[in-house]
Amino acid sequence: MNKYNVDVSIIVPVYNDGNNISRVIKKLLAEKRINIEIILVNDGSVDNTLDVINSFKDKRLLVINQENLGVYAARNAALAKHSGKWLMLLDSDDDFTEDLIFDRYNEATKHDVDVLISNGRIVDEHDSFAGEIIHRKQIYNHVISGNQWVEHAVRNNEWPHYLWLQMIRSEYIKKNSLVFNAGYSHQDILWTAMLGLYNGRFYISDRPDYFYVNNPHSITKSKKYYDCRAYSYIEVISKLILLANGEVNAGIKKAFLRHASHECRHFFGLYRKKVSEKNAVKAMFIKKISFSDLFRGASTCKQYWLLMRLYRILKAN
Repeated sequence: MNKYNVDVSIIVPVYNDGNNISRVIKKLLAEKRINIEIILVNDGSVDNTLDVINSFKDKRLLVINQENLGVYAARNAALAKHSGKWLMLLDSDDDFTEDLIFDRYNEATKHDVDVLISNGRIVDEHDSFAGEIIHRKQIYNHVISGNQWVEHAVRNNEWPHYLWLQMIRSEYIKKNSLVFNAGYSHQDILWTAMLGLYNGRFYISDRPDYFYVNNPHSITKSKKYYDCRAYSYIEVISKLILLANGEVNAGIKKAFLRHASHECRHFFGLYRKKVSEKNAVKAMFIKKISFSDLFRGASTCKQYWLLMRLYRILKAN
């Protein structure tokens, strides 16, 4: 297969997931109706992950090995290498329908969009496709602009920023120089915000084709990871405000400020009950984020009340 004729590139970061990655690779390689490449990024695994990956001999597989730099650095490494006309970003421990790649490709090309967002379910086991639907309030089955999507998603308090729901035209990524910010969590929020900011053509599907497996042992749920998550939320909130204060239309400005205020709810929960380095986290929040911007984004009494509580706690001596 000529690498310049790849229809879809699928990026899968992997860290210590030797028990699952074989299943994912087999399922992806089963797609032979269109030309695909699968870029597996081994992010410094210390289990048998690399041995499992290397057991597959298929010219459609590209393996990148790097030290443990985190999932977003892994995705950036693969972004720089991918050659497909379209891009998908999957996780190694989830599941999906057998026709995921083919169906998304057909839908995206049929409607000539830059970004396709599918639906999904949250499940407890790989073999259980019954579970909570990811989103229900989107503008379905119509081509809309990225700005329209952002404004609608924020207004309806449903922001499906999950990377594994997206199929993106590679030209759109390259034209807008899109990369992931460094960090260990929540950077998918900013990635998706940028997709919408550049105002390409979006199409939202209500068909669930991806199954997010709820893993109680995920590193993001580890106690030692709480402080990292708090710092990541600070980065996300501050950059949403920065985007809002740039040269953007009034609708996007309001949406980004509102979204920044909304993310404070997640930060507040972490800070109150789970963060260990409270003084350092507090200092970083106060340094990078203005409460005047946050209050400009509040739209309900509940949001104002939460921000007032957060203000009192962080400004207290």
